Amino acid sequence: MLKAITTVTILTIILVYFILLSLTYPSVCWFKHRPTEENDHPQPPSVTFISKRSTKSCLKHYTFHLMPMPLKIIMSNQAKIVRIPSTIRIETKQSLPFPTLNSSEDAPFTLSITGAFDLINQAVYPYLGIDESYQLNITSDNRALLVAKTYVGVIRGLSTFQQLQAQELIPIPLTIVDQPRFIWRGLMLDVARHFIPISIIQQTIDFMKLVKMNVLHLHLTDDQGFRMESKQFPRLHDSSQFYSQSDIRDLIEYARLRAIRIVPEFDMPAHTASWFVGYPHLSSGQKTSYQLETIWGVHNATMDATRQGTYDFLDQFFAEMTQIFRDQYFHIGGDECAPHEWLASDSIKKFMQDNKLYSHQNLQGYFTKRVEKLLEKYNRTMMGWDEISSVDLSRQSLIQSWRSQMSLIDAAHRGYHAILSHGFYLDHMSPASYHYSNNLHFDTMLNKKNQEYILGGEACLWTEYINADMAHSRLWPRTAAIAERLWSTSYDQIDCMYDRLNQLDTKFFHPNDQQYIQSLAKLASNVTALKLLADLCEPLGLHGRDQKRNYTSRTNLNRFVDLLRPESKRTRQLIKVNKPSLLYSTFLSWKMNKIYIDSNATEILQLSENLLQLGEIGIRLLRLFNANQQRPVVSSRWYSYQLYLLNALEYQVPEIRLAGVRVVKDLLEEIDYCAFDLLNLSLLLFFPLIILIAQRVSIIRRRLLIPCLLFCFHKCARY
Repeated sequence: MLKAITTVTILTIILVYFILLSLTYPSVCWFKHRPTEENDHPQPPSVTFISKRSTKSCLKHYTFHLMPMPLKIIMSNQAKIVRIPSTIRIETKQSLPFPTLNSSEDAPFTLSITGAFDLINQAVYPYLGIDESYQLNITSDNRALLVAKTYVGVIRGLSTFQQLQAQELIPIPLTIVDQPRFIWRGLMLDVARHFIPISIIQQTIDFMKLVKMNVLHLHLTDDQGFRMESKQFPRLHDSSQFYSQSDIRDLIEYARLRAIRIVPEFDMPAHTASWFVGYPHLSSGQKTSYQLETIWGVHNATMDATRQGTYDFLDQFFAEMTQIFRDQYFHIGGDECAPHEWLASDSIKKFMQDNKLYSHQNLQGYFTKRVEKLLEKYNRTMMGWDEISSVDLSRQSLIQSWRSQMSLIDAAHRGYHAILSHGFYLDHMSPASYHYSNNLHFDTMLNKKNQEYILGGEACLWTEYINADMAHSRLWPRTAAIAERLWSTSYDQIDCMYDRLNQLDTKFFHPNDQQYIQSLAKLASNVTALKLLADLCEPLGLHGRDQKRNYTSRTNLNRFVDLLRPESKRTRQLIKVNKPSLLYSTFLSWKMNKIYIDSNATEILQLSENLLQLGEIGIRLLRLFNANQQRPVVSSRWYSYQLYLLNALEYQVPEIRLAGVRVVKDLLEEIDYCAFDLLNLSLLLFFPLIILIAQRVSIIRRRLLIPCLLFCFHKCARY
């Protein structure tokens, strides 16, 4: 009876196997779809074109390569194509008090400007919400008209005109009507962790003007440095690297002439170790002397929020600083306040108990309110990071949301003005597409009235792993993508945005690679080979570097990772390539590049080896494409194994991403894989049958079954 049941079971299993095989035959992947590993003598692919799935269709207006994109562009159906010369004649009723384009009285092209030029009066300072609208009309091949209600609008229109001058050709007649979506479009520059010279900040201001940003937020103090000179308290600022009051006044004027406001940040009550070096009585701890911190991170040094002497000191300090910084807004930081010193002090705990302050957040709220009163005394509006919103403040206070968008929504819901920085952290080394995709629409979470409290946003560049030489490449061109999100109401496709961004980068931000090549030359004599490798690599951001190496403020940032561009332009170019012959020659150059690398740096040698392997995988994939244009089909296990190899190569070297992996991954996505293959299907269906047979013969179970199963599954894993 048992034998009969076993026989019926076996026959049933076999019948089910053939039924399933007939149903799933189209999805079954045969052995011929498992590519071999032999590539000792790779040949160029015979196919001439790879039809990729990814396609783009840019709007007609985006062919201008303007950034940010204007609100409205009006063109004629019967347009004439012209090119605006680099030198023009500017025609105004009165001389312009701010820097303009290259001009000459003999130039054939005339730009007439109509607007209010009250900027010549130095008492005039750009304020939040000033009219920035303009209209630019290019009526013929030798004349244009720029109309604006304010000098700020004139400057914004000139920035658009400057970008049009860099275009190869433009259609005329052309009318551009433009105004910003948000009134706060800022950039936070951390000059405390690593000092950044005035000349680089001025260059940054020039590029901010180009992309119509209007606020430069300077993070002047932190645990590692106090960069602002104080004549009232001369032991505050760093003795070697600081900005004199004269430097800052000149910088403010430089920015004012370009319609950019400068907002200072003096971080308190935490991130204040630099304050205590010269004035230790301000601290909450028991230490009588302090030194500048050299290690990054959150430290315990905190101002004593319970002593009247602290507020008397700040009162005098604010009185001095508000005479220098002219902006209405004054940033007090307020982030990452570690309560260790507060909770370790008996006098502070007694003060908290006497004043019914039941947590360190309540004590920080008490401090923030008192600081706000001091700033109101000097006609300044307080702003700070989103931690300060934990208590009720004046509704004029401005909240800078950095931890999440929910803190922005919460602040606006409670009636506070707010700006967004979450998603705009440039030091995280995220691509421009990430920042550009940051959601700034809150229709479903806020009513129209509360949405009006959201004033805009700020890009942030923290400089723990960025020095003055790196600042420019870390800022541009990615900041331009953020500038567009804050200015423009429309949203472009990512590929089209990159087309415009690359044009702007080539014409303005990085017109040549001279400094880049000079930096690479310090690491290897064959700069060409090293540049090929560097162009395919990207540095990891803050969280990709802080756990891999013991960095301090004294660490020299001159390694290979520090010279890399945040985003690989070469990788994006190669992803668009659909000619196998060009991809083949590219992959072959990757394989051969290691021969020419003459560096002793471990990470460079490892990356060269990884690039060699990446080139081999790319050639292996190209061999799968044939002339009939059909998409190759491979085993799912082989496909997964290639993906595993690519992921391992991409992040194998600490602190560096091998961005070229994305090129090969994109090629791999053009290959189809079957759901399962014949061998796996057979193993799956015959597994119960094997078990039944093995149970009948014990020696098979012990000596043969288990080793065979292990061997089969090991072999399957390769495919």
